[in-house]
Amino acid sequence: MILFALLACAPDDATDTSPLDTSADADTDTDTDADADSDSDADTDPGVQSIVGNWVSAGADLAPLLAGDPFNYAAIHASFNADSSYTVTATDQDGQTGTLQGTFSTSTATLPGTITLTQSAPYTATADGIWQVAGSTLTYEVVQVDPDYGFTAPTPAGGFGSTQGDGLAAGDNVQVYRAE
Repeated sequence: MILFALLACAPDDATDTSPLDTSADADTDTDTDADADSDSDADTDPGVQSIVGNWVSAGADLAPLLAGDPFNYAAIHASFNADSSYTVTATDQDGQTGTLQGTFSTSTATLPGTITLTQSAPYTATADGIWQVAGSTLTYEVVQVDPDYGFTAPTPAGGFGSTQGDGLAAGDNVQVYRAE
């Protein structure tokens, strides 16, 4: 049973009216690039959260569920790409690795944002959850919902630690990643 999935990304230069976009775009030059915001420059809007990047979780940052039996992970490396693809490689305490791949989509209409992962390898699955980036830290909680293993995905209203299911305590499935 795999209970972790990856995050989705928002373009790092997009107009976003969500609660997370608290800064106005102050750059008003007149070049003719093709970015998505209302001005004509190729800047980055710092108020827009993005999961795009390379992340690592190890040691105390690992979710208790993933650090213990039956997973026994020592580290998880996650790459969320601008094309909405992801790769997650988990290494267990014996040095064995497993890799998940697929696509993701995110929304920042709530805080924390929501994410859906559509896994394509090594088997097909769907995971739903929540995520939030603060500086170089990604807090992430997802659960596989298809195939259904009887767990309820966390929600923005419930916040981090809201995954529900037999044998889970609040916070057991909360993962912290650091930017690599």
